[in-house]
Amino acid sequence: MADITLTEMRKDLFRIVDEMIGGGEPVRIRRGNISVELTARVVEKPDSQLTRAERFDRWVAKGPRPGFEDSDYDHTDKSHRVWDPDREFNILRKP
Repeated sequence: MADITLTEMRKDLFRIVDEMIGGGEPVRIRRGNISVELTARVVEKPDSQLTRAERFDRWVAKGPRPGFEDSDYDHTDKSHRVWDPDREFNILRKP
């Protein structure tokens, strides 16, 4: 654990914070008779600041909901995935 004064912290603030993040070692800062200990902890962004892809990745990482095995949905039925471009784009073709 690094033990520094507040003046030293002010001089090398960015370097000290980078070392805390990289090494995970706490820093003790002294000011007079009082010491304060700082530790680095990664804080996740709130959902409101995430991109759409990040929100999706976070949702997928949670895994299936408990009790999903009890549902009546047939997970092997792929009929809903069939797409017929002729049927879909008939309205766009000129006669």
